[in-house]
Amino acid sequence: MTSGILNINKEKGISSQKCVYLVKKTLGIKKVGHTGTLDLEASGVLPVVIGKATRLSPYIMDEEKEYICEAIFGKRTDTLDFAGKFIDQSHKTFEKDELLKILDEFKGEIVQIPPMYSALKHKGKKLYELARDGIEIERKERKVNIYRLELIDFSFPKAIFRVKCSKGTYIRTLIDDIGLRMGTFAYVNNLTRSQVGVFRIEDSIKSQDLEKLGRDYLLRKMYPSDFPLTFLPSINLDKAYFKQAINGMTMVVDKFSLKNPVKVYCGGEFIGLGNSIKNGEKKLLKMEKVFYDK
Repeated sequence: MTSGILNINKEKGISSQKCVYLVKKTLGIKKVGHTGTLDLEASGVLPVVIGKATRLSPYIMDEEKEYICEAIFGKRTDTLDFAGKFIDQSHKTFEKDELLKILDEFKGEIVQIPPMYSALKHKGKKLYELARDGIEIERKERKVNIYRLELIDFSFPKAIFRVKCSKGTYIRTLIDDIGLRMGTFAYVNNLTRSQVGVFRIEDSIKSQDLEKLGRDYLLRKMYPSDFPLTFLPSINLDKAYFKQAINGMTMVVDKFSLKNPVKVYCGGEFIGLGNSIKNGEKKLLKMEKVFYDK
C-alpha cells in the first residue's frame, strides 16, 4: 500500500472533497482523505493524506494555520464573504491607525460564534444547508487562539491581513467582528490558507494540475507519514522489535519518553505512534497507530 501526504493548493470554487477525488483518480488509490475542510470560495494549503497516513488527520488538523485575507469594509453579506448577498451597509470611514489600535483586542484567546454558513452540523444537517433554507439556529460560542494578526496592506475600504490561528477559527467571523468593532461592517473578499503546520503554499501542488502532472510525479512529491510530526518526541528501537512494532503490540523496552504520544522508529524506519507506560520497574511501549506498509 502507498502511504504519505500531498501538499495540495486547492483552487477557489472547488470543494476539499473534489481535491480528494482528483488525488484518488490520479493515483488510483481508494484510501485518501483531507485534513480539514477549506471553504469552497477559499484557496490554499490542503494536506491530503493517502493510505495509512489517513490516520494522521487528527494530528494535522490540530496544527496552527496561517491565512492571507483581503477584507472589504463598509458592507456585510449573509455568508460573511464575497459569495453572499449584501445585507448591511455603512458609510463610516476610518484611517489605518484607527484600525491598528483595535487589532490587539483580537489577539490571543478570543471567543467566536460560528457562522450559519459553515460545515458544522445540527441534528445531522450542515448549517449552511439550513441557512440556504432561511433557517437560523443558535450556535454555541467557542474559544479559539489568534497567534498573529498583522495588517500587511490598507487602502480604505480594503485591508489585507495575515492571520496565524488555532484549529476551529473562522476567518470570516474574525473579519465580521473586526468590522463591527470599527463601528461598521466588513466581509472577506479573498481568502488563501498559506500554511498548515509544516506545509507551506510555496511548496504545494495546484489542484488544477493534478491530473496533468500524473501518478509518477505525485508519488515523487509525496511526503512521508512522519513529516508533519516534528513536534512529537521519538524513540528508535532495535530491529529486533520490528515484528512486534508493526503488529501493534505492547513491548518491554529500555527507552522511555516522558511525553506521549511518541514517534516510534525501528532501525531508523518510521513505524507509527505509541505511548510510553511504566508498570512498576518495567518500561513499556504500547503501539497506538501503525503507519508502516507491510
